[in-house]
Amino acid sequence: MDILIFSIEDGRFGPARFPQMLHEAGLSVAALCPGDNILAQSCYLGGCHELPPSRNIRAIAKALALAISTEQPRIVIPGDEQAVILLQAFAQGRCATLIGPKARAIIAASLGDPSMFAASLFKSDTIALARSLGIAVPLSETVHTPAAAQRAAGNMGYPVYLKQSFSWAGQGVVRCEDAAVLRAAFKAARPRSAMLRHLARKALGRDWYPAVTAMDVQSGIAGTPAMFSVLAWKGRLIGGLCGVRLATVHASGPSTSVHLRHDQTMADAAGKLVAALGLTGFLSFDFMIPHDGGKPLLIECNPRPVPVHHLGRRIGVDMAEAFARFVRGGTLDGEPLFPDRDLDVVLFPHALNHALHIEGCLIDIPDEDPGLIRHVTGRTVTREIHSPTRLAA
Repeated sequence: MDILIFSIEDGRFGPARFPQMLHEAGLSVAALCPGDNILAQSCYLGGCHELPPSRNIRAIAKALALAISTEQPRIVIPGDEQAVILLQAFAQGRCATLIGPKARAIIAASLGDPSMFAASLFKSDTIALARSLGIAVPLSETVHTPAAAQRAAGNMGYPVYLKQSFSWAGQGVVRCEDAAVLRAAFKAARPRSAMLRHLARKALGRDWYPAVTAMDVQSGIAGTPAMFSVLAWKGRLIGGLCGVRLATVHASGPSTSVHLRHDQTMADAAGKLVAALGLTGFLSFDFMIPHDGGKPLLIECNPRPVPVHHLGRRIGVDMAEAFARFVRGGTLDGEPLFPDRDLDVVLFPHALNHALHIEGCLIDIPDEDPGLIRHVTGRTVTREIHSPTRLAA
């Protein structure tokens, strides 16, 4: 088996499209995920292992170790942030009695430089690294108390955003129009029960999940959200494409449609960060394009697949084909792969809603992988999957 996709959270549509994308590039793909996860519905999987319902780190480690032992993948792709943080923990030696040296080496080779793990996952660290590399970022300050948050906001000017350093898909981000909203948001993010919850999670073996992380006050920016989604290999930017938001679920939520194109400023920033982080795999960087015509500002890094990676081949950036070459020991000479044309797309699963269609946009529906559609529309088909207690066929 070439690739193992490890996914925990449902509702992540980037990894669900990867089995078909990688299969069409000639790679074999297996998955480790919950049985009712959308990823498990793909007909392009060569094997599927069920993740146990327990989020105890040892239970997850046992399931991952068995999937790796059974499938012998060359690379493990994390499907979401929870999968990323677990893989990072295993690569650094946690659960070493369960994740042996060979499996740990595969996991480590699938990620980036271990000394830079935090900077690829936590917003505070990403912004600090970007700033040190000369990449344009918004005004921001890491704060630890409500008073410090209010001072930072006062210096920047309202509105501001209060952001938890570990969050995704718009969660953990609150727009604060004034000091009262900021105080309430800080209090909600730092409940008095947080320490008790941390101790309980530790006792249950669930302390791998960073429930309480750094908080940042970030200046509000009048602009358009965008992403630059890339393929990296051992600290080298192999290819990438820019997706500018056309429409969204809600103000801070994921895009429903995007305009795909090239952006050299974002590409340059992504290249610097990929090199500094020593990254391997599929990931994406979020930006804000100011309405005043200024440079795109880096917002955060998402070190996992996103729902536009599979669309690269439509605009001259076949990242799956390039990835297949590297996985099999080959090389790719020349400059990074960037788009040679533009494309407007209504993304899956939003493309299933006719009300969200935009004239002239490609409607991205995976007709060749109908299990994904059935999962979203409620007619779920759960494939027979291989239990972690027995070997895959």
